[in-house]
Amino acid sequence: MTVPGAVVDPIDIGNVAQPPFVRLPDLTALFERRAARLEALSRGHPMADYLRFVGALARAQAAVVHRLPAGALPGPEQIDFFHEHKLPLVDRLTWRRDSSWQAALDGILDHLAPLTMPDPARSALDALKRLGPDRREGTADRALGIDPAPGDAAQACFVSAALQVYWARMAGLLDPQTVRAVEPAGSCPVCGSPAVASVVYAEGSLQGVRFLCCPLCASEWHCVRIKCANCQSTKGIAYQHIAEQPAVKAETCDECRTYTKILYREKDAESEVFADDLATLGLDVLVSEAGWARATPNPFLVPAPD
Repeated sequence: MTVPGAVVDPIDIGNVAQPPFVRLPDLTALFERRAARLEALSRGHPMADYLRFVGALARAQAAVVHRLPAGALPGPEQIDFFHEHKLPLVDRLTWRRDSSWQAALDGILDHLAPLTMPDPARSALDALKRLGPDRREGTADRALGIDPAPGDAAQACFVSAALQVYWARMAGLLDPQTVRAVEPAGSCPVCGSPAVASVVYAEGSLQGVRFLCCPLCASEWHCVRIKCANCQSTKGIAYQHIAEQPAVKAETCDECRTYTKILYREKDAESEVFADDLATLGLDVLVSEAGWARATPNPFLVPAPD
């Protein structure tokens, strides 16, 4: 692990004059690519069983995302209102969810039902199958942070997967030209979630360009380099890493004492933000022990309440 020192971003800043503000998810590849990456990362990994389980969950997401009933998107008048007030287009905290997210949950549960899984996951899956729509909505509120009451962590894993499908489907159907920066700065312009990580691309016109990554809708939005994804400070930024995992670093901020992971595609072209985040838990442990708190937890690694 490195020691905080001079602020040097390890890859040259790109020369793109005006990178796109937002990259919306490609629904044809999003969950399939994530599943394949998780399966690849699981080989020989200390968390192999868990990574394979989340990979199976991503396969289930891929299977249902194109089979959902029609959902709702914001209309032109709503979009104009959101632009005027610098609000996300489908804010996770205020958007009225339609029933297609529950259809996503049913599809995921049915897809996973035949698989072998740990006893807590099996109990959670069976309980969710029996749970009525209203109580499922309450579980979704807790997973999204709307309801602070403690919930079942195992159930939240499945519900979070369904909510990812629901919000990614909406994000993928939006016109990128309608997506603009929101307040507070650093929030996802589509759903308002804080960034779970960031990625620096190495391909074509995106060489050296950094995007923050949403844990819910999988949208990515441009952010300049050497800037805290959490508090937006450009002071006290440093990079921590584990030698065996050079493609993933923890960008630490001395102003807010938090960190956010940053992936470098130049060092690993196959990396996938969500999967590689889960597979580098050791980096989280080391940076946390050094005194920084994670800015935004991965929804599949939220600790169970005491």
